[in-house]
Amino acid sequence: MPLPFILMMCLLGIGIAMFRRSPQAFLDGPSEDMPTRLLRWAAGLLSAQRAEWGQAMLGELDHLDGRAKRWRFAVGCVGAALLLPPWGRAAAGVWAMIAVAAASVGLYASVAIRYGLGVGSWVAAAILVVFLVGYLLAASALLRRPGVAIPGLLGGLCVVLAWLTLSGFTFYEQITPDIMHWHRLVMMTAVPLAVGAAGTLWSRDPVIGRRVARLAAISAGLGLYLYGTLAVAVLGAGGPPEDNGWTVRYIVDDRLGNNLVDLLLTTLVIATVGWAGAAAAARLRRGSPAPPLPGPLIPPASPDPQQEV
Repeated sequence: MPLPFILMMCLLGIGIAMFRRSPQAFLDGPSEDMPTRLLRWAAGLLSAQRAEWGQAMLGELDHLDGRAKRWRFAVGCVGAALLLPPWGRAAAGVWAMIAVAAASVGLYASVAIRYGLGVGSWVAAAILVVFLVGYLLAASALLRRPGVAIPGLLGGLCVVLAWLTLSGFTFYEQITPDIMHWHRLVMMTAVPLAVGAAGTLWSRDPVIGRRVARLAAISAGLGLYLYGTLAVAVLGAGGPPEDNGWTVRYIVDDRLGNNLVDLLLTTLVIATVGWAGAAAAARLRRGSPAPPLPGPLIPPASPDPQQEV
């Protein structure tokens, strides 16, 4: 599937989701400027002990004039929200994903420099950075939701472990195409369905279950991409035999491109199937009969003395 088509479908899906959530806001545009929205996002990452501090910073931003002053103040508050203890679960999760994304970009850049890849690889690197930033923003929004952080990250870990168990943990097996078709079916269907259904059943809320599925898809996509990029960095052009006439630079460039496409497809498919699993579990819960309520305790009737012989 060509990369431009994937990008177009991603943008179309994001636009449809935003329009369905708030049609008027989507058509009229955002009512707040970027510093306010950035600071409001950072305030959502704070722990309960610093919630009042976040609201105070939002009030302080309202009294500042000038785009430069507002941006400096917002960026400083974002750094404080991420660095100052105590960290909330959302901030800790965001930092973990930032570390994975930064390691992925660093590995990609080191491989591109080592093998002298062309301009196309650096364009792909820019696309990778844009998508990783989008993943981090989406994950931060999900991590702020109550009851989503721990099951979502655990679900992503389960997806990664199941994927590596079926495809293989070695770098060589990450480079070699998996010829077992049922492996792909399990990894792309059964496991995401189970994660989404488990999120709904655990929280007893289909909305939380869908959020758990999306966070699991993002965290699993980042983890698998980092592992695949590390495999390319270690093996280079080694591994399975390639067609005659392919240069080392071409093989490495092709493998990096395949990892990027797999990142997009894996995340989209896992999120979609996990969403379906959460919805199916909610439907089953609604369709199951409720246990009968205990009725009032009625004492046994006393015998009528007139009926006694």
